[in-house]
Amino acid sequence: MATTKNCYGETAPIRSTTYPGAYPEQKRVVDMVVREMKNPAYLLDITMLSALRKDGHPSVYSGELSPQKRVNPNRADCSHWCLPGLPDTWNELFSTALLH
Repeated sequence: MATTKNCYGETAPIRSTTYPGAYPEQKRVVDMVVREMKNPAYLLDITMLSALRKDGHPSVYSGELSPQKRVNPNRADCSHWCLPGLPDTWNELFSTALLH
């Protein structure tokens, strides 16, 4: 895994199986709300899938960074990136859930 908080130069798959994101408290709240709903709800949690897909983090390739910021970018547009990619995976899972 990268030692910085950006995806620049990352080419190897992420091998971790633990949640690397910044919002575990929000995940816990969503889980609690879904469990307490009167009418059962089906929630497909794609958090881990999305967090572990490096192709969902374009980093410096978004075209919006100056050369100075490309040296050590501190943000990445995580969903607006080349297709096929992560949004296609979301759509495949969603359409499968709708059909079954």
